[in-house]
Amino acid sequence: MIRPTLNINGSSAFDLIDPRRDAMDLINELIEALKQVTPHGRDYICDRERFIADRNTHFDRLAALHTLREELLDEALHIQQQGENQ
Repeated sequence: MIRPTLNINGSSAFDLIDPRRDAMDLINELIEALKQVTPHGRDYICDRERFIADRNTHFDRLAALHTLREELLDEALHIQQQGENQ
């Protein structure tokens, strides 16, 4: 996790948090878009192994995006807590 330390010479909490919020919003949009292309068995007639492999890849991608979104949230919360303690 990236954990900058707020200080008088550095960026403000807002300037550090806001881009993370923007990124989280974009990740949410990406997750929703990818849900529309979840592999479906009807597109893999007679190729069950490929279907299972592609579905696993698809869900691995979604999991990675969820993980990244959670990391960005944790970073933003860490920064916010520093701002509250100053």
